[in-house]
Amino acid sequence: MKNKIIVFIDNSDLGKAALAHGKMLAQVFDTELQQITIQKKTDFNAVLNSDDVHCFVMPIVSKREHPFFNIHNAKKWIKKSRVPVITIGDFEPKTNDYQKIILPLDINCQEKELAQWASFFSVQIQKNCPNISKEKVLIYVIYNEYKTQFLQKKVQNNIEFVKKMFARLEVDYEIHPFKKVDNIHTFGIQYAKKVENSILFYLIPEHNSLIDLIFGSVLNKIMKNKKSLPVLLLNAREDLFVLCQ
Repeated sequence: MKNKIIVFIDNSDLGKAALAHGKMLAQVFDTELQQITIQKKTDFNAVLNSDDVHCFVMPIVSKREHPFFNIHNAKKWIKKSRVPVITIGDFEPKTNDYQKIILPLDINCQEKELAQWASFFSVQIQKNCPNISKEKVLIYVIYNEYKTQFLQKKVQNNIEFVKKMFARLEVDYEIHPFKKVDNIHTFGIQYAKKVENSILFYLIPEHNSLIDLIFGSVLNKIMKNKKSLPVLLLNAREDLFVLCQ
């Protein structure tokens, strides 16, 4: 039973913002909230090995002044997490945040697990936040239309999976295809500008791609988005054979 959310804080405005987001997410998931104040001696391996953690919440800054909450250091820890990590900027949440979910889907079959988290997020909001009407909670599925038939078939497989699952769980969603998009995941940041009160979902690949090496890490671009958009980061897993069938 995943019965707590862990939020990493300090005494700065970053820590205050993270705590406010953590409290809101604890309500969404109807779970306990545990605060961990970052110190030099904080044992992150012990935290990672906890078996009752639903997700982690932490603030992120793009500059390196902060000893832990900067992207460079935080990314090393995030890539070890087996549960989602929700990153936030330096702003406290608005009362209507997290009602819209931006779910970019690409060719990776493991993104089906990301879609499951999106549906779970939507279901939990409807269940535990009675002040939010059902029609305000919406998942925006966005994907790139490839010219290559092989790649398009992989994307379409994920889309069909999502349609069946969302229909079964009775969550509201919209599907929006796009053409000539360089990367559907970084495009999700731009798309979120049109959708207020949103959170972006991203599956961290097991290995950096050639595109990452040439044009820079997609994960870095998503984490340091200038909109201070909350992002749910989930590491790709090697043991999800059923989902990849």
